Amino acid sequence: MKKSLDLQGIYHLQQTGHLQEAESEYLALLGQYPHEVSALHGLAMLYVQLHKLEKAYYYFEEALHYQPQDPILMLHLANVIKAQGLFAQAEQVLQNLIQAHPSYAAAYNNLGTLYFTQEKFSEAVSSYYNAIELQPDYAEVYYNLGLALTKLNQVDDAIIAYEKLIDLMPDHDAAHFQLGCLFMHTNQFSNAIQHFLLVTASCPQLFEAETNLATCYLKQGALNQAKNHYLRALDMTPEDIQILFNLGVINMQQGHTDSAIRHYQQAVKINPDFFEAHNNLGVAFLAKQHIGYALEHFQEALRIRPHDESIRYTVHMLSQDRRLLASPLEYVKTLFDAYADHYEPHLLQALDYQVPTLLYQAVEKVRDITSKKWNILDLGCGTGLSGLVFANVARKLIGVDLSTNMLAVAEKKKIYNELILADITTFLGSKQTDYDLIIAADVLVYIGDLQHIFKAVAQALRNHGLFVFNTEVNSEGDFHMMQSGRFAHNKTYVDELLATNHLNVISYQMAITRLQNNEPVYGHIYVVEKPLLKKEGK
Repeated sequence: MKKSLDLQGIYHLQQTGHLQEAESEYLALLGQYPHEVSALHGLAMLYVQLHKLEKAYYYFEEALHYQPQDPILMLHLANVIKAQGLFAQAEQVLQNLIQAHPSYAAAYNNLGTLYFTQEKFSEAVSSYYNAIELQPDYAEVYYNLGLALTKLNQVDDAIIAYEKLIDLMPDHDAAHFQLGCLFMHTNQFSNAIQHFLLVTASCPQLFEAETNLATCYLKQGALNQAKNHYLRALDMTPEDIQILFNLGVINMQQGHTDSAIRHYQQAVKINPDFFEAHNNLGVAFLAKQHIGYALEHFQEALRIRPHDESIRYTVHMLSQDRRLLASPLEYVKTLFDAYADHYEPHLLQALDYQVPTLLYQAVEKVRDITSKKWNILDLGCGTGLSGLVFANVARKLIGVDLSTNMLAVAEKKKIYNELILADITTFLGSKQTDYDLIIAADVLVYIGDLQHIFKAVAQALRNHGLFVFNTEVNSEGDFHMMQSGRFAHNKTYVDELLATNHLNVISYQMAITRLQNNEPVYGHIYVVEKPLLKKEGK
């Protein structure tokens, strides 16, 4: 009876963290009763807690000497051997355990975990299914199974495993998190959001859940919600420069230039060599007409990438106290590479973007657009929104864009005959009378001086070919950069340049092209034609 009381007291010491006292008591008890399996087992577990695995192994072996078929002892011994990296020996112990106790589900679970550790994921899955067959309500196995199936990219089966776990344990945060990740990676963002919100409700300091929520909302184009969750994540990790950069991009897209500047400034304070943040700061300060600050950040960008000709040109222009004639190419590329994965939902849902449809309708009013197949060039094609609208009338559809990520999204639509990574002006300069129709949807808003692009378009169009484009409305001189970092153009300026380049306006309208902060943005919608020019002397 005294022995039992002594063991209970030792267990209490062990459970309350008094491990050295418990060790002394176990050893004293075993000095009197060396064959006491419960004391041997308890001491072995204590040494596991103390990470003294060789001693733990010794006492598990001692206990098994007196109770050689005890399943719990065998299970714990296998875990100690596994922790020492002796996988083959651990597997043999578990196989012996299964042979002795074929209905013991925990043995299959631990065998599966052993296989998982060795990246033998198929064998792990098989072991986990064996455990579930023996014990269908074994919650831990469903979680382990989900992890292994995910490694095998068997996403649907992994989802089923986690959902069964949640049926057993509705508040299992880890299962909700894993489900959220699976739904996020399969673009089921609404489902992912539901699970991540449950996780953040019970684990409000889980950084990964907040950033994943931000990502899901971002991919849905819900910028305000994305921003809120990025801000919560930033509270947890104030020096995460990628979150700071993302917040800068979001605020710039929303026209909140001051907020964008603050986030970019925090990012470059933490990492002075953050090229993209310096580049974007330059454009943000230009939008506010703070030329000195803009020049300072473009100079920093050039310090980081001294061979970048786009940035060098920008620095040269600003250093000469001359206004920038277009957005720096690296800025446009950086912006749209970051924008690509949420570009379409943001434009179509949040901004009620109408430009591709407006351009198609404008062409439709002046030509029987379906009467023939057109050789079409989509300038700044982005993710292919304009391509989708015009694809049904295209004999050949070519897309050109600066952003690799945007082109990757466009490629998935399978509507372009060719997608080209290039600056549009440079690309056009190599083309002579190739196209029946050139589209520039929301492209000229990143170019101030339109002289070069109009000249290049005129060269690339066939006789009687059409150029359809939009610009944003400006009443301050020929053109100017707005708070959004985009350019707006005066109609008189556009008309004069078109005439200079022998492009005849055959259709014009002013229309609402999108929303910005829930306010309508007005734009010029042009369809112009390249006429058949008379040769000199005739």
